[in-house]
Amino acid sequence: MVRRSISKRHPMRLWLSVFIVLGTWSWMCSAVFHTRDFPITEKLDYFSAGLNVLYIFFLGTTRMLRLTTWHQTRVVALCCAVPYILHVSYLSLVRFDYGYNMMANAMVGLLSNFVWFIVAYQAYRNGQPFWWKPALLIILTDMAFSLELFDFAPFFSTFDAHALWHAATIPMVAQWYDYLVKDAKWDAHLEQLRKD
Repeated sequence: MVRRSISKRHPMRLWLSVFIVLGTWSWMCSAVFHTRDFPITEKLDYFSAGLNVLYIFFLGTTRMLRLTTWHQTRVVALCCAVPYILHVSYLSLVRFDYGYNMMANAMVGLLSNFVWFIVAYQAYRNGQPFWWKPALLIILTDMAFSLELFDFAPFFSTFDAHALWHAATIPMVAQWYDYLVKDAKWDAHLEQLRKD
């Protein structure tokens, strides 16, 4: 859909393509870990999930700051990549601390929420008809994330909080993708109006 919907010249096209690849990778790592619980599959699951959370922050930041070239975005990319590499290195080489990992991901998620609320406000100010969607998705994602924080016994000996968290993310990922594509198209539309 990215290739069909977004012009090759649009700056978000590359970042949305990466979003698809990272999301797919994260889901694959999670599926493998939940079927084969080994130290390597566990790390791949946790590290890919963390990368996904960080990438949503990166996308929001580039959108909020209206960065359009690789030259402009590389500073944000480096500001995301360096802490991520340090985080993964610490967990891999020093100590795998589950609490620290959860806290780090939650903090990046909260920063991301803040950024996406600003993006929603900017979209509202620009007259975007679907400005409310990122704000709603943030709220729904946070509600789903609360399943991870407030763990409970499985329903029917099958559906625990973590399973329900994964189930809740399925429609949200599709809705985020839909919003990001529409947002890029809206941005291209505004750019065309400015030229005319």
